[in-house]
Formats: sequence, C-alpha cells, structure tokens
Amino acid sequence: MKSATVNFAESPGRSWRTIRQEVSAPAMSRKGLQRQVGGWLKLGLLSVSIGLAGWGAFIVIHSWTTDRAALAAAVHSAPVREVVLHTDGVLTQKWVAGVLALPQPISLMALDLSALRDKLLAHGQVRSAVLIRNFPDTLVVTLQERSPVARVQVSEGSGRTKQLLVAKDGVVYEGLSYSLQLLASLPWLDGVRLVKTGTGFAPIPGMADVSALLSTAQLQAPHLYRGWLVVSLARLAEADEIMVKAQDVPQIVFSRKRDFYKQVAQLDYVIDRAADTLPEPNLQSVNLTLEGQVPVRLQGTPDELAAATRPEFSLQPPQRKTKRDL
Repeated sequence: MKSATVNFAESPGRSWRTIRQEVSAPAMSRKGLQRQVGGWLKLGLLSVSIGLAGWGAFIVIHSWTTDRAALAAAVHSAPVREVVLHTDGVLTQKWVAGVLALPQPISLMALDLSALRDKLLAHGQVRSAVLIRNFPDTLVVTLQERSPVARVQVSEGSGRTKQLLVAKDGVVYEGLSYSLQLLASLPWLDGVRLVKTGTGFAPIPGMADVSALLSTAQLQAPHLYRGWLVVSLARLAEADEIMVKAQDVPQIVFSRKRDFYKQVAQLDYVIDRAADTLPEPNLQSVNLTLEGQVPVRLQGTPDELAAATRPEFSLQPPQRKTKRDL
C-alpha cells in the first residue's frame, strides 16, 4: 500500500486562513418565532397599560382642580360624620366644630378647606391650621397655638374693661380654655398703644425682647419672676429699656442690648444683699442697663440709711481671696 504525504511547506499559497469562514445562519425555528412575536405583544400591551394609567391620572387631577363638585358626585363620598382635632395647645374639639360650622349633611369633597382654614386663623390664638380629608367621612384638623407671655387690659366702653393676652410675636388675642392659674401668673403690659385693625389689634412691636426677658427670669430665677407685676414698654423704642414693677422693688430697669441672663443674675444678687443688710422693704429702683455697675435707689434719708445699714453692705460680688491675702 502506498502512502501519501502532504507537505504544506511546499504550498506557500495555502493555509488555514484561506479556508472560507462564511456559514449560512440556520432558519429560525417556529417556536423561536412564536416567542419573539409573544415578546413584542407583551411590550405593546405594557406600553398601552402605562398610557392608559397616565391618562386616567391626568383626568383625575384635572377633575380635582377644575370640577370638584363633579368629582365629589363621582366618588359618592359619605356625609362628614366627625371632626378630629390634634393641637399643641388648649383649644377643644367642640370649639373647632363651632367655628367651622359645617352644614349638615355635607360630603368631604364638597368642603372648601381653604375657607375653613381662614375661619380658624381669624382667631389670634391659632398660629397655623392644617385640614385634611380622611375618607370616607372624617375631617382632621391640626392646630398650632400661640402661647401667652403677658396680659393687657383694654376698654370696651361704658367704663368696662377686658383682659386680652399677648403672644411672643406681639399678637393680641382673646385667650380661650386657659387655666385661671396660668392667667394669674402672667404680668400685665403697660406703656403700649393698641392699634385697631379689622376685628382685632395690630401686633405689639418689641414683644420678642420682652418674651426673652420673661422666659429667662422664669427659668433662671422663678422666685423673682413670681413677683413681677407689670412690664412697661414705654422706653423700649427710644432707650432700649424694659421696666418691670415687682412686689418688692417698684422699678427694675433692663436693657435689651445686654444679656438678659447676666442682668437677672445681677438683680438676684442685689436683692439678696439688700435683704441681708438693709431694712425691708427698702429698694426703690435697680438699674441694670450699665455694664460693670448697678445703680440702686433706696428709701429714706441719708442719715436714716447710714444708721440702718450695716457696714459690710456692698453691691459688688465678693472677690475670691488668694493664698497670699490669707
């Protein structure tokens, strides 16, 4: 038997690179074609569904903003059954229901929430109000209330007077549902001019400073704050001074340009030292507006004061002694 040997080296024009690589793609099977068509159909159905959902949302939003009555009829919401109140103050659900005065029967969708909110904000005690529909039949009202920091007395004519409350932002309002104990603890305001506006009064300027002083005294020296009867703003605009009339001191002058904490601490020290060394009551005025010194005015003649005052009386805090002094 003969054998044959192919010598590729002797055929320089032939190599594996010269072999034709083209291979015709096999025709797609019937099942593969069905899967492809099914995928296209699913994609088309998904696109149509998204389009319909978007169109439906547009119709609902458009109806909400343009034809609320038609939307209410479509929803067939039940009449309002309950008004729920959430508040950070003292107002009651009965008061809110009375102010809103919802006609019966009325559905949630028929309510004009903006107009109802304005009814609540017309009362100065209400700082903010949020009204939310809670389907099917509940209106939820959330209030933030103002807190009083002082009282003011106004004349109603015919010799009658009326007590109103003043908040930190200067709003004057008729307080409701507060305890008598809280009202009695508030100092009276003096030296203010109430300006009539609409059905109430314009806010009193400078109350933010007054509130800061009162809260500092209430927190840091409650024993002093309890004796404060009247707070006057007569010199606040022209001299930046707040004057306080207390049970034991007829006049205490604070400056809103100085730190209230430091002034209250100085007042506490002066009153303690005066009680230890002077006949009681004797302090007529204490001026805390100056830095580094506290002028005081005492009751009595110089001779009477000299005879009654102990030699160690001083309004300056005692200096800490060093070892060398000892």
